Amino acid sequence: MTSPRERAQLQAALRQQQEALVRDLLPVLDALDRAESHWKQVVEGQAGTVGKPPRRAWWKLWLRWGRRQARPTPAEGSGALARSAGEGIGLIRAQLLEVLQAHGLEPFESVGQPFDPERMQALGQRPAVASTPAGWVLEEAVRGYEWQQKLLREAQVLVAGP
Repeated sequence: MTSPRERAQLQAALRQQQEALVRDLLPVLDALDRAESHWKQVVEGQAGTVGKPPRRAWWKLWLRWGRRQARPTPAEGSGALARSAGEGIGLIRAQLLEVLQAHGLEPFESVGQPFDPERMQALGQRPAVASTPAGWVLEEAVRGYEWQQKLLREAQVLVAGP
């Protein structure tokens, strides 16, 4: 039989272990965020090339037209691959975040919010834009998280300057 004091100590130790596990998983979540962002940029970068045939000599185009074969261009094939890889990364990220949220982890918004030194770390300043006043967050380099209503990690942000 355990005493109330021992039970409280066990609960505190368990909470510390859970917090350590969640903290250790944050870099994995960050990596998935960056990968998803990268794949979105790849897909958007290729969006302008999809459907445009590569530059070819007129006689190659004539031969292709003569055969009337519709072959996908390399840009179309790689665009589909990039799109599906990006979607897969997004699904994995969403699933991991969902599991962590079920255990009390919550990301907090910082972009478009006033700078809060209690929850955010300023990496630098950028000139303010018309839609964002000085002292407000323009960009988020690393997302901030709370775990069970406690700040687990500060957001690292760029703030609009004067």
